[in-house]
Amino acid sequence: MPRCTKVRGLTVHHILRTGTNNLSNAEVLCPKCHQATSSYGTPGVTPPPFTEETKQKALIRAKNRCECKRKGGCH
Repeated sequence: MPRCTKVRGLTVHHILRTGTNNLSNAEVLCPKCHQATSSYGTPGVTPPPFTEETKQKALIRAKNRCECKRKGGCH
């Protein structure tokens, strides 16, 4: 599955809402891919925000590109 190629408006998303705020639970997504996650906009547990350091490490790991690889794509 091809990777999303978006590079603007990226956010760092919690993979698991009940997970940690560590880099292992961070996923860099463009706005459309973020909205396509199963947890986006649903009530429930809201994890604390990532630190700026974790956000920067996630962006570096993702090479400043959306990391979405969802089956069927998001857009």
